[in-house]
Amino acid sequence: MSLLRRKVRRRGPLRLLFVGPDLRPGEARRTLFGTAGRERPARPIRLTIVQDKLTAGGVEILLLDLCARIDRSLVEPHLICLRRAGEMGADFEAAGVPVENLGRRGRFDPTTLVRLLRSFRAAGTDVVLVTHHQRAAMVLGRIAARLARVPANVVAAHDMDVTRVGDRVLPRSVVETLFLSDALVLLAPSQGRYLHDEEGVGRFPWRRTREVVIPNGTELGTAPTPDDRLAARARLGLDPSDLVVGIVAIFREQKAHHVLLRAIAQLAPTHPRLRLVAVGHGPEEDRIRALVEELGITDRVLLTGLRDDVAEILPAFDVSCLSSVHEGAPLAVLESMAAGVPMVATDVGAVRDLLADRREGYIVPVGDPEVLAGRLAALLADPALRQEMGARARARAEREFSIERTVQGYQDLLVGLVAR
Repeated sequence: MSLLRRKVRRRGPLRLLFVGPDLRPGEARRTLFGTAGRERPARPIRLTIVQDKLTAGGVEILLLDLCARIDRSLVEPHLICLRRAGEMGADFEAAGVPVENLGRRGRFDPTTLVRLLRSFRAAGTDVVLVTHHQRAAMVLGRIAARLARVPANVVAAHDMDVTRVGDRVLPRSVVETLFLSDALVLLAPSQGRYLHDEEGVGRFPWRRTREVVIPNGTELGTAPTPDDRLAARARLGLDPSDLVVGIVAIFREQKAHHVLLRAIAQLAPTHPRLRLVAVGHGPEEDRIRALVEELGITDRVLLTGLRDDVAEILPAFDVSCLSSVHEGAPLAVLESMAAGVPMVATDVGAVRDLLADRREGYIVPVGDPEVLAGRLAALLADPALRQEMGARARARAEREFSIERTVQGYQDLLVGLVAR
């Protein structure tokens, strides 16, 4: 089962179109768009998403939600994995998205590009979408799109602040060839400023392309009730009187669980009912378990492992937390806001574009367990403040961060690019 995975339903039938080999380019364009230019296409745009492999993370969850909810009369999504589908491949197939595995072998498999070209041509791809976090897919996907004469290719960036760990969002090779892509999708205006200031995007003509802001979104559902809170605690084996801090994040160094654990250890002596629920798994799990034992908070920490019912258990939290050192626009923040749970998050990425400090929660410095513990203590001591901040968070999520708004943004972009 996939971390952060929400259950999705396939929306509408999967449409297939068989085009004869003698169809000339002009006729193909008229078939796609009829005679109305930018109006509704006469056939769906064929979108091919290229990934190296599917891991359980925020980007993959967003892609899954996008594919599951996109209007199939406008866009037909298709997923190509250079290596293998991974743990989330079945989720995409359940959402009605064809998944193709190319079986890439090693870092320099010369056959991958050839197979990718053939796949684009066989699928009649109109737009190729690649994401920043899978380097091979981003580079090979863009090259193959140009060689196969795909009408448009798009890069979606989902991170920032990575200079803190000596990394980049976009490799230099991609920045120096941005003019070869038709759009760069950003999560927030602040991310665009970061890429311009820190990575040189837009500095020269060849580093420029159309930049489009499409904020992340989440499934809102109905606002949780007190009964939902009790049911969620029962699922987790928690007492109704517990003070529960929760974190939903993959166990990686980026998420800095150790900072949150040290904050919990500081609060534990004065908060006998305090519990930390950590939802996730990953390469840092052994280290996290060792630190929990070292800090003497084994009886305070519940590591749930992978869950596919995150939306159902979020109401169990009194406070949500994110202790990361870098992020984009984290879905964990949006999911907590949708659940009406106040958030304490580090000042990373586009977090300030998602929630306002002291309104929907608190924003704290990176890597400071003392300040984090202080903000958690303030919320844990004041039920009225938690309720007030949680209500404001839910209202803002409804206004700005529904998954429907995100899907609409991508639909508008794809139709506009192919029509052009």
